[in-house]
Amino acid sequence: MLPQRVEWPTVAVIGGIAGGFAAVLRWHDDLPTPVVVAALAVLAAWYNSLQHEVIHGHPTPWRRINTAIASLPVGLVVPFSWYRSLHLAHHRDEHLTDPSLDPESFYVSAAAWESYGRAHRAAVGVLNTLPGRLVIGPPVLSARIVAGAWSALRTRPLHAAIRIGRHVAGVAFVLAVVIACGIDVWVYLLGAAWFGWSISLMRSFAEHRFVDGGTQSAVVRAGPALSLLYLNNNLHLSHHARPGVPWYQLPALHARLEADAIAATGAGLYTSYLDVARRFAVRPFVAEPVHPGWAASAD
Repeated sequence: MLPQRVEWPTVAVIGGIAGGFAAVLRWHDDLPTPVVVAALAVLAAWYNSLQHEVIHGHPTPWRRINTAIASLPVGLVVPFSWYRSLHLAHHRDEHLTDPSLDPESFYVSAAAWESYGRAHRAAVGVLNTLPGRLVIGPPVLSARIVAGAWSALRTRPLHAAIRIGRHVAGVAFVLAVVIACGIDVWVYLLGAAWFGWSISLMRSFAEHRFVDGGTQSAVVRAGPALSLLYLNNNLHLSHHARPGVPWYQLPALHARLEADAIAATGAGLYTSYLDVARRFAVRPFVAEPVHPGWAASAD
């Protein structure tokens, strides 16, 4: 449901993101390259969080304005129109984590697992650790987008071609601005397209786990900086419970739902992202990547 008024805290976030990018583009020559890369990564991840907010109908009552706010492919990889459709499909909570129905699931079906070779299975295992998700997650995400685009071209060629054309035009515009401002393309790719998505993938890493009889959505407690960066989407159970609630109202909703206690008996309650890193730096997030529902049906 769209908001009945303009949500000014989100408008302030838009201003912060735009101002941050403008500052990097203007003063990058005066900053060390690692600082530029880090700033681009944080700003791109913040923009990813803003795109997620827009998908759920924020910050204005007008969808066209909201789409215009979030459709520029700052992170280069994901077309906003596809992100919107895939993420709304992900919010069919009865299908959460099912790899055949949840497009954001990192589980696999039994048939897919059987078809994987040794190297592919090893890559899946690495991807299920936090360092692996941060390092190879962005290229895997890119590969998924390319595969999805190819599949869409075969099933709905005109519709897919229009979407792809818009995205390519957006990417060309972003890179043209980057080049015109004198930032090396590799610096932008490393910061916004790789590390920016790594930061976003850190948020989503532990969000969902299959739990028989419990909630599939987790909670990661975070301090003010990361909560703002992720627009409180780390309170993921509450977001799935009320996906139309704006980010700045989620903490109060979270408290009313007593969501920490619910998450602790289900998909998980983590005290911080350091807690997530400590648990899954080496050990995979899911010991068996085959979704339990698929594994049971294969028996």
